[in-house]
Amino acid sequence: MKRFVAIFLLAIMVFSLSACNKSNAPSNENDISKEEPIEVEEDEIIEPTPNTDEMEVTLYFANKEYIETGDESLEKLIPEKRVIQYGDISLEEMIVKELMKGPESEELSTVIPSNVKLLGVEVADGTAFVNFSSEGLYGGSLQEDFTIDQIVNSLVELGSVDRVQFLVDGQKAETLMGHIEITEPFEP
Repeated sequence: MKRFVAIFLLAIMVFSLSACNKSNAPSNENDISKEEPIEVEEDEIIEPTPNTDEMEVTLYFANKEYIETGDESLEKLIPEKRVIQYGDISLEEMIVKELMKGPESEELSTVIPSNVKLLGVEVADGTAFVNFSSEGLYGGSLQEDFTIDQIVNSLVELGSVDRVQFLVDGQKAETLMGHIEITEPFEP
């Protein structure tokens, strides 16, 4: 009887192992492992990272000396040339992010609040819509004035932007930080 049980178990094991072998016949038309490989032309290059472009732009930053002294004979904003890379986000949005990052020159400053969050920048019919989150969007009238001027002057340098409309949480708002009316688009 022991011999019969041992032979029976051995037969089941052999049968089970043979069932595990891969069959050459397709079992399911939707089986991904059986699909034909994607053909790529020999001269076609597939890059794992998105395309990025590079452009020299003019960014406007606050003159530190003007801020410190209030001397009206000084320029309020001073241009700074910079080469920026963009691709996964628009050039216009990258410009605002670079303004938020700050200048390379020690004589210049950005007055855009460091805790403000940029939600996006869209351009339609020559108007750049700069959308900020209301969270962290506060400051004095001078800071609000410089923030608006920095962004407007920098974006209008591009040929695709004629005016800038500020949005707060995706909506038109009365003011950006409580001092200057932003219901209409700004032009330089």
